[in-house]
Amino acid sequence: MQYPKRVTIELTNRCNRQCTGCPRHKMTYPQGYMTPELYKNIIAQLPRHTVIVPFFRGESTMHPHFPAYMRLLKGFKEVQLATNADYLTPRNQKAILNNCTFISISLHEYKLPYQCKFLSFLKDAACRGLETQISIVENMLPKNRHKHFVKMWQRYVDRVRIYKEHSANGFGCMNLPVTMQACNKPFEDLIVYWDGKVGLCNHDWNNSEQLGDLNVQSIRRVWRGLPYQTVRCLHENGMRNQVKVCESCSFQPNQIYGELIKVK
Repeated sequence: MQYPKRVTIELTNRCNRQCTGCPRHKMTYPQGYMTPELYKNIIAQLPRHTVIVPFFRGESTMHPHFPAYMRLLKGFKEVQLATNADYLTPRNQKAILNNCTFISISLHEYKLPYQCKFLSFLKDAACRGLETQISIVENMLPKNRHKHFVKMWQRYVDRVRIYKEHSANGFGCMNLPVTMQACNKPFEDLIVYWDGKVGLCNHDWNNSEQLGDLNVQSIRRVWRGLPYQTVRCLHENGMRNQVKVCESCSFQPNQIYGELIKVK
């Protein structure tokens, strides 16, 4: 286990929207943008088979260097991006189409395809071979419009995801029983906040379990370091409740929450 399978790189935690279902209202972490120096250093250390996720708590396409950052991901096997589509300028669209393998557009309100301005982009993405997804929080769907919503969007995307609001408190709360089962995230995923700090989980919006700092450490050193090893040991021995960010988490390992409908 020299390197993580999946690395989330937060280009920025700033966002132009204030969606009610987003845990941003509980985020106390300073806001900012990842510097080119830090970003290049991170990318240079990662094997090309790593799954790269260039977003986290903010809208990555707002970053002034977004196109350049995306170009540096050329050659990675998988690059997965989610966006609210508000900043899909021609330059940003080109950067996504040329370097991503998966694109998800998150709707901030109930909308059908004819009400959106990004349909041509989704068509271009499909032509380029990108897997496409539209996602929405379940409570944004009007009653009795679920099937119609899915039917309409399946004409334009590969997947429709409808999920329950989660992590509203800034952590992995799903209002489900807390589990002691070992999670896959400490063994597979690495989260890099915009300032280079390394956290445990993408449901920890305040980095309460800081595991390293890529400004002064290598990815390999952090990934194999004592803080990570301690968390993994606790998970393996059914004591994940002794990890602060995991103590009230109800997410099950390797499970997709909500409804994921794929086009046949």
